[in-house]
Amino acid sequence: MLVRSVFGWIMILQHFGHTFDWNLPWADYKDGFGSVEYQNFWLGLEKMHLLTGAQPYRLRVEMQMESTSKWYSAEYWSFKIGDELNDKYRLDVSGYSGDAGNALQLASNAHDGMKFTTNDQDNDMLIGANCVYSRNGGWWFNSCTKACMTCGSSKYVWETTQENRIVDGRMMIKPQ
Repeated sequence: MLVRSVFGWIMILQHFGHTFDWNLPWADYKDGFGSVEYQNFWLGLEKMHLLTGAQPYRLRVEMQMESTSKWYSAEYWSFKIGDELNDKYRLDVSGYSGDAGNALQLASNAHDGMKFTTNDQDNDMLIGANCVYSRNGGWWFNSCTKACMTCGSSKYVWETTQENRIVDGRMMIKPQ
């Protein structure tokens, strides 16, 4: 798998348009899929864990809104992914800045601290259901709201922006 670095930022997610089916099993999200050279790409949870476990990283999320084509960004000064066995690739972010709003750390539905959920591994906080079935993609869900950069069309959102529905987006990490 090709890894792309732009000005020191390593691409971990690239999601363009609404044609790709992000509703994939745990093994795909663990190993990674797609191609950074084309449209849709996921580096892989295990690679993210290994990178962020080796040294401190920061996270940059960029998203283009569907209705206006305006771009927003969110940056977190600390980004880490836990291991598979003990943490189910738990998300740990802190130190927000940007104009997209802090969707990953909103107190009532924070994604920060959540385990990763896929269609065959339900690790979200929604009792009696799996967020993937309503959101159409794997993510660090709490109760299925606020942000999802790997969800299908109408659920591809960052709810702290003025417009919230995304058409294109990417996530990148960089050593601190």
